[in-house]
Amino acid sequence: MSGATGLEEVVNALKALYQGTSQAEREQANVWLGQFQRTPGAWTTADAILGDDNLGVEAKLFAAQTLRNKIISDLAELGEKGALELRDSLVRHLLRARAGMRPLVTQLCLGLADVAVQVGAWADPFSDMAAAFREDAAAVGCLLEFLTVLPEEAVNERLEVPADFFRQRTELLLTRRAGDVIALLVQCLQQTDAHTRVLMCFTSWLRSGEITLAMIQDTPLVELVFAALQAEDSTVFETAVDAVCGIIQETHIDRDDSPEAVQAKDAAVERVLLPQLGALATQMRSDAQLAAGDEERARGYCHVFTEAGEAWVERIVGSIATFEGLVGALVDCMRLTTLDVITMMFDFWARLADVTLDCTSSCDGARRTLVVV
Repeated sequence: MSGATGLEEVVNALKALYQGTSQAEREQANVWLGQFQRTPGAWTTADAILGDDNLGVEAKLFAAQTLRNKIISDLAELGEKGALELRDSLVRHLLRARAGMRPLVTQLCLGLADVAVQVGAWADPFSDMAAAFREDAAAVGCLLEFLTVLPEEAVNERLEVPADFFRQRTELLLTRRAGDVIALLVQCLQQTDAHTRVLMCFTSWLRSGEITLAMIQDTPLVELVFAALQAEDSTVFETAVDAVCGIIQETHIDRDDSPEAVQAKDAAVERVLLPQLGALATQMRSDAQLAAGDEERARGYCHVFTEAGEAWVERIVGSIATFEGLVGALVDCMRLTTLDVITMMFDFWARLADVTLDCTSSCDGARRTLVVV
């Protein structure tokens, strides 16, 4: 390694790390590479590796990880102009990698997201990335990956930005763009092979708290999420569980909700979500993987129905006939043999008992009779 310089030296160290014949050689290479990543020269060398078509994916993935780490810890070294030049270079590399391995695409998107969060001179990341990637069907996956990691990187504690700048930046990147992201995701549903990535992106934005019920209740995204609960793939199923729970959380009635907001949430529950949950309960009862003892699937079903029960407990007590199917699904969950499922539901049943007792002691006679029945 000592006879080479720059790019060649890094490539030789990577060969020693992955193909070295001795443990000592691999450890030496690992230490050297770690030291290299902390040098100012790593910016240009990593960029050169990513632009070299003769190098393999291992070298390119290392280069992308190097740039991402330096963006987090050393972006100030570049200054504003240099940071924007780095952004442009990462976009070019991402376009070249669009049909390549997913881990490389993810690392490049993470780097771009970290630049977007930290660099105020990048005025409109959403529009710039959409313009670069949405017109090419093969590149749409890159755009969806960037939008998936953006809300996650916005709260990355490793990014040290002033509090005021952080608030302004997250409003620009997330709050103001949530509606545009929803519109883009709906458009991307036209590509069948993009559905899983749309699901992942949608779930990430739900977790960010920027998506409201009003934005999505009349879009096909709700159907997409519930349809994904039929997937045999555990990652897709678990992501869909998170998304459904996120949608349900948006229907929780807050103290400061206006009467109109409460009415809209109630309508969404009864018109949109209850029918979907009824179909999901039927699916659960005939799920072959669940019958075969798949514990993760059992937890997923239970999570969804428990989330709905806890969010709607007052609604359940107030209109038991409307929510009879949901209560039946919760009872079915109690019959599952996975112990975690049983403990997961304790809070719901306790809350239901408390609200029922409160209602039976305070409601008028006719209402009390309905609750008891």
